[in-house]
Amino acid sequence: MAKKKFMLDEAEMDAILDEDISALDTGRSDQKILDIVRGSGRELTAAQDFYEIPVDLIDPFSMKGASDFSRWSDEEVQNAVPTFRQYGGSFEPIIVRQKQGSDRFELIAGEQRLRVTRAAGAKTITARVIRNCSDSEALDIFALTNIQRRSTVISDQIYGWGLVVENHSNQGARSDLGAQDTLTAYIKGVQTSRSQVYRYLALRSLIPELLPALDEGKLSMRAGEKIATLTPEHQKVILPHVHLISESIGAQLVELEKSGWDDNTAFEIVTGKKKSKRQNYDSSMRTAMLHARKYVAGHFNEACYEDLSTIIVDALEAWLEQHPDMRREK
Repeated sequence: MAKKKFMLDEAEMDAILDEDISALDTGRSDQKILDIVRGSGRELTAAQDFYEIPVDLIDPFSMKGASDFSRWSDEEVQNAVPTFRQYGGSFEPIIVRQKQGSDRFELIAGEQRLRVTRAAGAKTITARVIRNCSDSEALDIFALTNIQRRSTVISDQIYGWGLVVENHSNQGARSDLGAQDTLTAYIKGVQTSRSQVYRYLALRSLIPELLPALDEGKLSMRAGEKIATLTPEHQKVILPHVHLISESIGAQLVELEKSGWDDNTAFEIVTGKKKSKRQNYDSSMRTAMLHARKYVAGHFNEACYEDLSTIIVDALEAWLEQHPDMRREK
């Protein structure tokens, strides 16, 4: 039997609204994002009703894609539990929408608040239920609430603005951040600039392994923009030395790729040193193994895997037979 949803009484509603006003003063309230989405020309349907919802009826947001925003560690969640208990709950309600034809709800904003609530052993959580909320509206709210709460985490800004732009591109809306479109309203609403958002979008081409360097300050955004134009393979080459890359070095690497990439030259540009014979060997072996793995995966079936060492050695020996001048003297 489905659990009953209880409407908050007037006193509880006043308390929530007071908390919202306080949060809005800091520019970090979820209500602010709801106002922005409504004011962008697409009105959210019906009222935002406040309910106490059982936490076991709330499912994760379903439209995150392959990535996600940064999450609190389990330790951070546990550290927040005493404060949660001291104040009798979360400072701001989460945002959910009801699943079609179900008594369950889908979380849109407030994942960390929900995790703390569950960790504290609470059975219910205060939530705004957005009625008839479309997928597009839900994705905007999910992205923008996280963008404003994680303003100092560059990788989250990259992921969030990518979601927003892709969402509106899929609707046939302009994705060039033009002067009068919905995206411009969002940019203004979260108090950033169009040029900054362009920069976040450019950084989406960085390989995932480079994103922590941005968040930790080891790689500047301007240098990251240069590196983002390189192929993923070339980005992996410079990954061990990312802390040495400035904007000017990034520009040199871009020119190197245009003229003809060479791993050794890239190493010299980044480090200012020439590779030793051992470093050249190690680099060449890593590249060779990478290509070998891709070739095997694309051309060999699993029955050959046990014999791969023999197959590779035989192929190398056959190559040396054709190029005897390349054989090392014993």
